[in-house]
Amino acid sequence: MFGLKTTLKALLCSALLLASVAAAPAADAPNVGITAEFPNAIEGLTPSLISGESNKLKVTFRNSGKTDLKVNLIIGTISESDDFSNVIRNLTAYRYATTLKADATLILPYTITMDLPSREVGLTLLADITDSTKNHFPMVVYNSTVTFSEPIQSWFDAQLIFLYILIACIFAAIGVFFKDSVAPESKKASKKTPSMTPEERVAAEEKSKILDEDWIPEHHKKSPHATKRR
Repeated sequence: MFGLKTTLKALLCSALLLASVAAAPAADAPNVGITAEFPNAIEGLTPSLISGESNKLKVTFRNSGKTDLKVNLIIGTISESDDFSNVIRNLTAYRYATTLKADATLILPYTITMDLPSREVGLTLLADITDSTKNHFPMVVYNSTVTFSEPIQSWFDAQLIFLYILIACIFAAIGVFFKDSVAPESKKASKKTPSMTPEERVAAEEKSKILDEDWIPEHHKKSPHATKRR
């Protein structure tokens, strides 16, 4: 985190660099090519940045000169897309103080993190480069439009998963409540009949046998005797 003094210094440096881009003599500028690669960029389309997330850019410096240089910092601003002088917000100044060797390539990261509604804005990024005699050269890293878009909501978001589980538990509890209230007798009927002792079982069989013979006429219950011959 930058302190107030560092932030004011960065903003002042940003203003000075932006004002000096047009004023710096082209003949004095070092022979350095700079490109900025954006995340998920599609060739031919406006670069897209995700609002509220860390959008990491890859800035490539190509020194075609014969002397070493130093990349001190990269600063930038967000402005209205139709008027780059109407600055909406200043971006964080990243300090590097990294040597850019002669006839060599240097790749540095730069991150843009900002909450903006989905819209197209102007983006200006500048790099401060010094030579061996401490001359400062502000060089344009990027100066065009970008699009900020809202992050895509994932179905696997932790909060959504918790909400789905909570709803499922509520419906399950309601189902159990209605099942118990509508058919309480079914539980009573499902209770097991207590087992009988052997004596109780024999008595029950005798009683059942007596009840089964009640319908038989009395004269049929007597055992038939053989007719005696005279």
